[in-house]
Amino acid sequence: MKLALITKSNLWKKVHKQLKPWREVVLPGFSVIGLIILIRLTGLLQSQEWLAFDQLLRLRPNEAVDSRVVIVGIDEDDINYVGRFPIPDKEIAQMLRILHTYKPRVIGLDLFRDKSSLADAELAPVWKENPNLIGVEVALNRKQSFNVKPPPELPPERVGFADTIVDPDGKLRRSLMASKTYAGELKYSLPLRLAQLYLDELGIKFTHGSRSYDPIKFGSSQLVRFLPNSGGYVGTDANGFQVLLNFRSHPQPFRTISLRDVLNNKIDPNWIRDRIVIIGMTAASVKDRFTISAVKNTLYTTGLGVDESSDQYQWIYGVEVHAHATSEIISHVLDRRPLLKVWSEIWEYLWILTWGLIGIILGLILQSPAKTLLSLGITSIEIVGICYVGLILGWWIPLVPTLLAFTSAGLTTFFFDRDLRALLEQRSLTLKRSFEAIHNGPLQSLAVILRSLGDEEIEPEKLRSQLEQLNRELRTIPEYLSQEMLTRSDSVYLEGNEVLDLQTPISEMLYYVYDITLRRNFQGFITIQSFIPPNFEPLEECNLNANQKRGLYLFLQEALCNVGKHSQGATCLDVVCTRSSKEYCLQIIDNGFANISKNYQRSGQGTGQAQDLARQLRGKFRRFPHSPQGTVCELTWPIASSRWQKLLNLDNWKVLVKKY
Repeated sequence: MKLALITKSNLWKKVHKQLKPWREVVLPGFSVIGLIILIRLTGLLQSQEWLAFDQLLRLRPNEAVDSRVVIVGIDEDDINYVGRFPIPDKEIAQMLRILHTYKPRVIGLDLFRDKSSLADAELAPVWKENPNLIGVEVALNRKQSFNVKPPPELPPERVGFADTIVDPDGKLRRSLMASKTYAGELKYSLPLRLAQLYLDELGIKFTHGSRSYDPIKFGSSQLVRFLPNSGGYVGTDANGFQVLLNFRSHPQPFRTISLRDVLNNKIDPNWIRDRIVIIGMTAASVKDRFTISAVKNTLYTTGLGVDESSDQYQWIYGVEVHAHATSEIISHVLDRRPLLKVWSEIWEYLWILTWGLIGIILGLILQSPAKTLLSLGITSIEIVGICYVGLILGWWIPLVPTLLAFTSAGLTTFFFDRDLRALLEQRSLTLKRSFEAIHNGPLQSLAVILRSLGDEEIEPEKLRSQLEQLNRELRTIPEYLSQEMLTRSDSVYLEGNEVLDLQTPISEMLYYVYDITLRRNFQGFITIQSFIPPNFEPLEECNLNANQKRGLYLFLQEALCNVGKHSQGATCLDVVCTRSSKEYCLQIIDNGFANISKNYQRSGQGTGQAQDLARQLRGKFRRFPHSPQGTVCELTWPIASSRWQKLLNLDNWKVLVKKY
């Protein structure tokens, strides 16, 4: 039992150790996601989400014109034709009688006729003669003086209110279908009344409860009620039964005819037969307009200094709003055209969180700034595409907070991960340089001292001198490491106070390393009688970066030191540098007996340095016997084209990074 607890404890420590770096990188990304979700909850992203919603609606492909809805628009030319405004009841009655002869299924009159006395003799009979005629009122204002009563001849079931709901940014995105007045009376909108009468002729019955927010159904089809936090809305007044307006995507979604054409019988009867006809004002001088940005560019006249050619903001007349709302209902019931729906809040925030997590993962996986930005950009376009397709299918999917969570979490994670990796790489480089400096200096001197102690008795003064030299080398290392790590100088430590500048030509530096290494007091150098001067000129055209030069100098020093420490009875030492058509080759050859174990050859610090250098140069490192006696230490690497070498050169990349 105790052993199991210890095992679990050790396992948890290992897991905690592995997760600690990830926690430092991932937590900032999660914090950004949480902050964006909090900002959305406060409603600060509401306006941005509305704009994105409007833009995606406008980018939808064109839909077919809804021929079931016809608008009779009374424009400026009609007013001039009649000669008066408001339009007299006589002309209105004449228009209604002419339209009635064309047998429309239902007519909606979006013109206010509030009379304190009996209705005008010209218009009153028309209300009674046309049971399919729907009047309009304004009924939902708290102050009764702001309301407009319907014609007294019309029963309540033939009256619809024209009240609309405008968002705080001044644009129209919702339609109020049913609501209770401040007196507690349940009222229905003009579009709902028109759709109700039109569908009733087809046997599709309208059902609704006694409360304004009860479900509204037409047969088996149910309207989708707007809620306070639907889509991009946050804490919005959702009293009554509201729906999101799914504007028909077309520059001219409905056939529009003028009052003049009707009075002069210049219309095709087929345009009117069995249609919904909505009559209203389309004159710029009549302030019955709303600002929207969710429909295609139209020919609406603004009259208020707004650029008509602007694709972002469009004016739409009240009669056209009623046409869109009516078309939305009957198209959904008869054609299954989707209503605008939204996910539940939990699914919306899970959606935002999921894309934030994907951003964090990309920030961790992609370590290149270019790859990270490219991936975030492409994926952001995909998110926009998903939301666009969703909107075509009738789903309002959150876009702005999703993009913010995805890109912000991805970039935050990437930068934190990059900084952490840079810190770890710097620590690793510091350790590596420390090992190199200790191995190539003090450890080499210590190896000589130990060998001297094993072979013969050494005089105290000589031993003291060697130990003092070792002490000086050890004390020099911290100063060198501080200089290199703090100033990022291009230098390499060899021994004692020898610090080489990596900017010196390769051939000169290699010979200098060769010369000072052979001066070291190694037993193996004493017996050598033949030193063949090396020629490093074949490497003059070899373009290496600072790290590769460092590794090459340390490789030569290590190979020579191995001869001095481990070769017994060597009389000849030869350093051969050649260049063929395909590769460079550097060999250190001696003819002594190598007293060195296989284990040392495989796992020594010097061997590891040589193998690491070979990997950097995409070459090979070998140590093999020399015939008839001795050892060959060989490093070969391919010759790259000058352009490819410049591309691979790390120093060039450093310059580019600093520049940009």
